[in-house]
Amino acid sequence: MVCWQIVFPLILSAQSQTKASSPTFASLAQRAAEARDADRFDEAVALYAKALALQPKWKEGWWSLGTIEYDQDHYAKAAQDFEKLTALDPANGTAHAMLGLCQFELSKDAQALKNLLAAEQLGVIKDEQLRHVALYHLGILQLRARKFGDAKETLDQLAKDRVRTKESIIALGLAVLLLRPQDAPIEGTPGSSVIARAGEAEALLAARDFEQAKKTYAELTGEFPDYPNLHFAFGRLLLETNETDEAIEEFRKELKRDPQNVNSMLEIASVRYQVDSRDGLHYAEQAVKLAPGIPFAHYLLGVLRLDTGNAAGAVPELEVAQKAFPNESRVYFSLGNAYARVGRKAEAAKARAEFARLSAQEKQRTATVYSERPPGLSQGQLRTLDKENPRP
Repeated sequence: MVCWQIVFPLILSAQSQTKASSPTFASLAQRAAEARDADRFDEAVALYAKALALQPKWKEGWWSLGTIEYDQDHYAKAAQDFEKLTALDPANGTAHAMLGLCQFELSKDAQALKNLLAAEQLGVIKDEQLRHVALYHLGILQLRARKFGDAKETLDQLAKDRVRTKESIIALGLAVLLLRPQDAPIEGTPGSSVIARAGEAEALLAARDFEQAKKTYAELTGEFPDYPNLHFAFGRLLLETNETDEAIEEFRKELKRDPQNVNSMLEIASVRYQVDSRDGLHYAEQAVKLAPGIPFAHYLLGVLRLDTGNAAGAVPELEVAQKAFPNESRVYFSLGNAYARVGRKAEAAKARAEFARLSAQEKQRTATVYSERPPGLSQGQLRTLDKENPRP
């Protein structure tokens, strides 16, 4: 258990502090801090509670009380303290991180996911270790929710920061092989070894050791050619190194193992878009038929139909994508083109105007190419969006 009182002090500006307005409060606050620093935690909790009864907007008090309760594994009480703090200071990413960690321990996954995402967006102030703890737990929550692409992005950040614990490597392996933690093979079995080695390969990729990462996957697929999603994971890695032909071959090997592997179909369709769109169209149509609930599959089918001259067939697919990605400018660009080709001029103009508006917003928000794209997409799928990346 990490001692948050020592390692992770809350950084608050002088202006954000609520000033003590009475000697009684000042005395209680001082005695509470002294008890906390002397590890007299029961006494400190009682003193902080009394001080906060007098000054309920005392942010530092809620932080100190929450961290003490967390350290003592009193997660429900700590969660209440951090809820008070985030209500007082909603932009405090550090407080959101601690609240999310409490909720994780209480098995409140949806709430924990919300707060840990907020912590990452708002930032954890000067506490890189806490941020790493929060990222790991965020990745686990995303795995539990089957958000495998999002989980990989989250866990990749740990790997890029050279955080390589046994737990983080296994979690990364689960993400690329599309497994929830509760579905993981039993430790000590060949399957658990595959998970760990796949995670190691992804960590090597994050460290830009491409050759060793490819070697690890080549050895794995040679030893375990029928392991679910292993060829798929290898293919996605090869896309990262711009070896598209080799990547497609791995995706096809995955489809040979499992003819209904929708993820491999989408990857092939993404890579084939504008290179051989008729070939890609077949895979996109199969993917939508098998998994109509995947919005990106509809987008991909729409742009492939548009590229192969079937604008009428593209429109309904792109409309599905637009509802799922209402802030994605490239969807509106494709939809505007499809409307124009079928003679729906007013709708085409409206879609193109929305494209221009969102495009301008993206320029203002960031210069990072992929930061405003739907999360959790692979390199091949991002490239598909990049081909639809004109600027007005």
